[in-house]
Amino acid sequence: MAWDKGGIRMDANNNNAGAVENNNQQNQNTGADVQVPKTFDEMLKESNYQSEFDKKVQKSLDTARAKWEAEQEAKQSEADKLSKMKEDERKNYELDKARKEKEEAEAKLNAYELKEEAIKMANAPETKVDVSLLNLIDFRNIKAEQVEPTIKNIKKVFDETVEKEVNKRLKETTPKSVINQNNGGSKKSIPNVF
Repeated sequence: MAWDKGGIRMDANNNNAGAVENNNQQNQNTGADVQVPKTFDEMLKESNYQSEFDKKVQKSLDTARAKWEAEQEAKQSEADKLSKMKEDERKNYELDKARKEKEEAEAKLNAYELKEEAIKMANAPETKVDVSLLNLIDFRNIKAEQVEPTIKNIKKVFDETVEKEVNKRLKETTPKSVINQNNGGSKKSIPNVF
């Protein structure tokens, strides 16, 4: 066993073991209480944590069960509805359902494509606007020819609002007179620094 210049005990077998032992001794000598964080399992051994955890897990399970049951009921009612229909009614129903799903998918795709175009427009120099403001636009219900005027309108309103706020904050107040008590009460004006 040997000691290095820093007072750390060095073993031939394990250099780190001596350093750990020395750190433990230093912590004991300084009286510092080092709290080691509890593991999750250790925390759950305490009854108040365990009961709160159980409540949250039960609530999650109840929510998942209710969602699953609602889905199953919807599937069952759909199956019952289809079983009561005649062959041609069932075909028409399924065709209408497929048509609605197709239209919905097309609407999502169009909205995505419009948003991509809107992002390009928002980054263009003449309509430069923060892209996060595009969230104000409902791309599922807007026509392509309405996107650019809408972006320009958003930019105009945003710029006006920013300008008003900047002007409001830049308004100067009249300097107040202060009586200097050290010089016999003479008035001095506070110089306008801005």
